[in-house]
Amino acid sequence: MGNIIKMSPKLASLIQAGEVVERPASVVKELVENAIDAKATNIVISLTNGGLEEIVVTDDGVGMDKDDVLMSFVPHATSKIKNEYDLNRILTLGFRGEAIASIATVSKMTITSSTDGLSGYFATFKSGIKEESGVCNHNKGTTVSVSNLFYNTPARLKYMKSGKKELASIMFLIDRIAMSSKDKRFQVYSDGRLIFQTSGKNKAKDLIFDLYGMDAAKNVLETEYTLDGYKCHLVLVKPQVYRSTKLEITLILNGRYVKNYNITEAIIKGFQTYLPIGKHPIVIAYFDVDPQLVDVNVHPNKIEVKIANEEEICNTITGKIDNILKESNHIPTREINNNISYKKQNIFNFNDEDEEDEIPLIRSNYNNEIKKEEIITPTYNNPILEEKIILKEESKENIYQAKENSKKIPDFEYVGSIFGTYLIFQNKEGMYLMDQHAAAERVNYEKFYEILGNSNQPKTDMLVPLVISFTKMEALYVEENMSAFNNIGFELEAIGELDYRITSIPLWAKIDNLEEIIYDILSNMIQSRKVDVIYFRDHIAKQIACKASIKANHTISLTEVNALVENLKKCKNPYTCPHGRPTIIRFSLKELEEMFERIQK
Repeated sequence: MGNIIKMSPKLASLIQAGEVVERPASVVKELVENAIDAKATNIVISLTNGGLEEIVVTDDGVGMDKDDVLMSFVPHATSKIKNEYDLNRILTLGFRGEAIASIATVSKMTITSSTDGLSGYFATFKSGIKEESGVCNHNKGTTVSVSNLFYNTPARLKYMKSGKKELASIMFLIDRIAMSSKDKRFQVYSDGRLIFQTSGKNKAKDLIFDLYGMDAAKNVLETEYTLDGYKCHLVLVKPQVYRSTKLEITLILNGRYVKNYNITEAIIKGFQTYLPIGKHPIVIAYFDVDPQLVDVNVHPNKIEVKIANEEEICNTITGKIDNILKESNHIPTREINNNISYKKQNIFNFNDEDEEDEIPLIRSNYNNEIKKEEIITPTYNNPILEEKIILKEESKENIYQAKENSKKIPDFEYVGSIFGTYLIFQNKEGMYLMDQHAAAERVNYEKFYEILGNSNQPKTDMLVPLVISFTKMEALYVEENMSAFNNIGFELEAIGELDYRITSIPLWAKIDNLEEIIYDILSNMIQSRKVDVIYFRDHIAKQIACKASIKANHTISLTEVNALVENLKKCKNPYTCPHGRPTIIRFSLKELEEMFERIQK
């Protein structure tokens, strides 16, 4: 007799359940998506012990009659698709017909529904077997109750996390579903207590307020565009409010939360130099894409998707974000009464614990862990650059752009400086503090970034050629791309199988880190399949801007202050240094007067 046998229906259903239902969050996802597909406008999720004991999802959708309630428990029964044509143009969230049957297999599940709000029907299944059913009273819509999840699969139950951790996973999921359905009103109860709700007003600012609070809602920017085959609507929060992970970069594709590495990186690139190192923006990107351009035959738990024309999408998104940020004002205002709670008797005695408790916004919104860097003034001490780089005359377009950029920084008068680092200004709106290091580095960075934009770099010969050794793979890449290296200013000459002599370098290159630059170029070349100074000019411009500066704690003259302010006004992004830290912060006059109790709060 053969060893291969047919599994029993019960065993097969348990395996199928494992593919669809991994934890309480999986159950919530399937039930809420079904409610959305049922055209619900109000969805209530009630959880007991993070969903481990009970999950109840109630909606006001179209509801189901007796036949549909019973049929919903049958594997692969669905109202979403009828044929192969429908499979290629799926616009609903659920479509496989696996969710209800799979959940019922590993729990006790009751569905109660009504199509008219007068009479309804309910059915209860345990381990996939019907226990009872009948007529009942129910409002229009559907209520699904799932209890004792995984009671009949102890091995899986053993690996469930605590109720609080399961609740955290569910809330992350609910946030994403709420983003994808701005017109739906969601309420979440945990152990009988309301912990989350959205307004359902279908407005981006209201949604951002519900999810991230007032600070984020006050800094919302929106832009949208349409290209062949897809439409994109971007909702982003100004870089004054950010997060430490990429988790708050959310992609919604045809109403479904998805992941795509390339698009996420394109969004991050659009915020380049606006955010501190290691920090990430809050962005929701909505895509309406022809379903035929997206692979829909994916695993129920797989959210990583591929989209046609991804490269075009990525380039456009980066450009759109860059443009909208350039058009916006990014000078943060420090609202003192919100950030500092002080005692009249002891107004200046803040210890470390006080700072941690009393000024959380300063700690969360600016990267205090950044180590002290070199202070950069508008002084350039690279003799090669000073002697040989000749800048083109500004065109009318450049002059117009400079005038537009100057509007981003207000007019104010210089008052003085403190600690050899911070410059103080004032106008009728309040007091401004400028970090001369961050401001000067921004000026340097944009100047060198522009210089590096020239793909035909001016070169200088090296008096003593530098010899660099490569691995065999690296040497093959170098040999294959010798002309490309030459186009960006490097002349390499083979002197052995693995050794190359560098005889000429571009004017922007530094002798003391030349080997590091070459390896950076090679690494980028291998990863991107090209040698292009434009591709990595951001990294190089940051290096040069940092090197072309004097040391920290340097008090600069009034002439240098004026030059710094004027040069900063000409920058495309005068608000942050290349590493994303703010260049200037405003303290409003009203807040200062409140702090000194000249006016009442």
